[in-house]
Amino acid sequence: MRLSNALIEKRRPVFLAAGLMFALSATLVSFEWRTPYVEPIVSEPISDIPESPRGDIVILPDAKKKIKEPEPPKPPVEKSSEIKLTDNATAEKASDTKLEFYDPDLDGLDAGGEEPEVVDPPLAPLDRADENPSYCGGDVALMQFLMSNLKYPKVPLDNGMQGTVYVKFVVGKDGKLRDAKVVRPLDPWLDAEALRVSKMLDCFTPGKQAGKMVDVYFVLPVRFVIK
Repeated sequence: MRLSNALIEKRRPVFLAAGLMFALSATLVSFEWRTPYVEPIVSEPISDIPESPRGDIVILPDAKKKIKEPEPPKPPVEKSSEIKLTDNATAEKASDTKLEFYDPDLDGLDAGGEEPEVVDPPLAPLDRADENPSYCGGDVALMQFLMSNLKYPKVPLDNGMQGTVYVKFVVGKDGKLRDAKVVRPLDPWLDAEALRVSKMLDCFTPGKQAGKMVDVYFVLPVRFVIK
C-alpha cells in the first residue's frame, strides 16, 4: 500500500522525531557498552639473590685492645699529731736569728742612712713663659738668616704659589731647637723648605719661668714671596 505524497508530507514531523529518537538511543547505547574486565595474570619474578638473614648485628670487641681498669683511689694521708723536739744546738741558732721589720720612715735611705737626692721630673714645654725665648740678635737677625738661607722651590715658583708657612718647635733650656714640625702647611715643597731652614737655627736665648730656664714652644712664620 503506498502512501500518497500528501499524507507523507503531513506526517513528516512524526517521522523526523522518530528518526531523531532512534539515533539518540543508538548513540547512548554505544557509549554505555563496556567490554568485561579480565584481570591479567602476572607471574612472580624469579630471583637468585638470597634473602638477607634477619637479626641484630653484634660487634665483638677486639681481643688485642685491653680495656683499662680504673685505678683505685689513693688512701688519704693522715696527719701526724706528734710533736717533734729539736736539739739544743738548733734552738740556739733559731734564737740568734734577728727579725727585721719594715719601717716606712727609713724607706728611701741608703746603707749609710743618708737620704737620696730628689730629682724633679722634667716639665712639659710651656706655650708661654714669663720671658719667651728669643733669637740671638733679635727679630732682625732672624729675618736676615731666613732670607739668606731660604731657596724658593722651582715647582711652586713656576706655579706662582706664595704665602706663609708656620713652623713650631721647642726651645730648650740650653737654647737648642728640637721637635720642629709644620703646624700650618701651604704647599708640600714650601713646607719642606721652611722646615729645613728652621732646623738650621741654633742661636736662641731660652725662656724663663719664675726665674728658672724652661722649655718653651716657639712658632716661626716663614713667608714666601715672588718678586
